[in-house]
Amino acid sequence: MARFGFPRQARLLSESQFRRVYCAEATRLRAHPLRVCALRQAEGRSRLGLSIGRKLGNAVVRNRWKRAIREAFRLNRHRLHAPYDMVISVDWDASPDQVGAVEAAFVRIVEGLNAAGEAGNGRP
Repeated sequence: MARFGFPRQARLLSESQFRRVYCAEATRLRAHPLRVCALRQAEGRSRLGLSIGRKLGNAVVRNRWKRAIREAFRLNRHRLHAPYDMVISVDWDASPDQVGAVEAAFVRIVEGLNAAGEAGNGRP
């Protein structure tokens, strides 16, 4: 049975972890309204970091985006063929009513990461 929790081990927490994901070897993908910077890991589990800017709106709006992205990650990370550390951000031009499109965009990102990994671009 698949576990769909979101424990502390599934999160990027420190600044150094975020910096490592933003390195030159990382895979960068976009699926409106999301942008992702992902670094393939040799082993372990996929981890998520969020970078949600103030331009998106007030705290209520930003937290709505964060909840939607965490939920999409929690429900769909099992689709990844390899573990990735990923930092997800939202396009500046995204409106608050596009929060419902997050899960579909995340699934497109997962498909892109799987394709990049199979092509050899997402090396560990």
